[in-house]
Amino acid sequence: MIEIERFRSLFDQEVLHTFDYLRAIDESQWRGIPRDSEALYLGSRINKITIAALARHLATAESHWISQLPAVPAGGTMPMPEKDPVIEAVKTVPSFIALYEQRHQNNMDRLEALRDEDIGKPLVFAGRRYTGMGLLWSILGHHAYHLGQMDLLMRQQDVEAPEYMEWREKEQVLG
Repeated sequence: MIEIERFRSLFDQEVLHTFDYLRAIDESQWRGIPRDSEALYLGSRINKITIAALARHLATAESHWISQLPAVPAGGTMPMPEKDPVIEAVKTVPSFIALYEQRHQNNMDRLEALRDEDIGKPLVFAGRRYTGMGLLWSILGHHAYHLGQMDLLMRQQDVEAPEYMEWREKEQVLG
């Protein structure tokens, strides 16, 4: 299995698993503000993060990065993602999941269409130098980081989050 196939299999399972997390919450938990305690101080910034904000951020950033990767010239700089008005307009969990599922399928199709030149070229994003493949692996790490935050926010609201890495795929080797 080549590296891009390895990435696609793991990325797909991680995003599908995220849909399982989102299906475990209701509308109040979607917008629930995290709470601090002396044992778990989250700082001033985290108090503004909700599951809705994290999920919107993932859907927006992933679509941006994966669609922009083939367009950035070798040695070029990828622009930062901007808020997506279509994603920002979605107000309910089921509607968001449906939109994110569609975006994810588009991302998987784009990943399938990447050429060796796309994944091997050098580029700059957020002041850091990557190869296309390096940026893709960073996307996987980014997703896992925010999924962990979602997990914490769910548990703070007394929602039992799915077990991490209990991927949907059980028949094929992942990665």
